[in-house]
Amino acid sequence: MLWIAHWGGNGVYRWNPDNGELLDRIDVPAPNVTSCAFGGPNLSTMYITTARVGMTEEQLAEYPLSGSLFSIETDFNGLEAYSFAK
Repeated sequence: MLWIAHWGGNGVYRWNPDNGELLDRIDVPAPNVTSCAFGGPNLSTMYITTARVGMTEEQLAEYPLSGSLFSIETDFNGLEAYSFAK
């Protein structure tokens, strides 16, 4: 499955790449989500970054946590990084 950060979408969405079905969504209190990664001891913590660049004063007042890093415990586990040598 694919976890995708949605700029302007207030969250990270989990998609089935085989059929395009939306399976899950993790919402954050910031509209511009930039990236996501699993970490923590069991790779079950989702780290989500957001941006505040280009936002108006009104948008920043509505979403004051824009630009923050969020961490959320999930029921999912990421994969360990693949190590390789040249």
